[in-house]
Amino acid sequence: MKKILFVLTLIFAFTISYAQNKENVSWTFSSKTLSNGNIELLFNAVISDGFRLYSPYNPQGASMPLTITLDENNVFTTDNKIIELQKPEEHYEEIFDATEKFFKGKASFKIIIKPTGNKDFTVSGMLKGQACDEQFMCTMVRKNFSINVTAQKKNNKL
Repeated sequence: MKKILFVLTLIFAFTISYAQNKENVSWTFSSKTLSNGNIELLFNAVISDGFRLYSPYNPQGASMPLTITLDENNVFTTDNKIIELQKPEEHYEEIFDATEKFFKGKASFKIIIKPTGNKDFTVSGMLKGQACDEQFMCTMVRKNFSINVTAQKKNNKL
């Protein structure tokens, strides 16, 4: 009996650790030069079926909101404002006494930066947040990123 209980405990522990380590949000990153010379940094998420990724503007005291932190760099300036490219879903969550904002399936975000020069550069940083299923089984979303930016070359007219 003790052996069976031990084996079942090991299987349960393995299953729980696997579920907690599974990446439930995958990311792609890119940049786009705007007509005014500013750069859009684009963050695209694909969210596993049954999971939600919480909005950067999820209310305080509720599930962990997404944060995007850019490493400091003297080749650009930014206000660090995260712009959601889709409207998040909303649901009142009794446990938090708050209306949570989240995305299912896909989500896209952007941050605008302004280059301080005209040389190519790389923007690096980290995403942090939380993805949960309907039973509040949650995984941490934590991803380092690096985005290559091609600077807009200024035309020299003679």
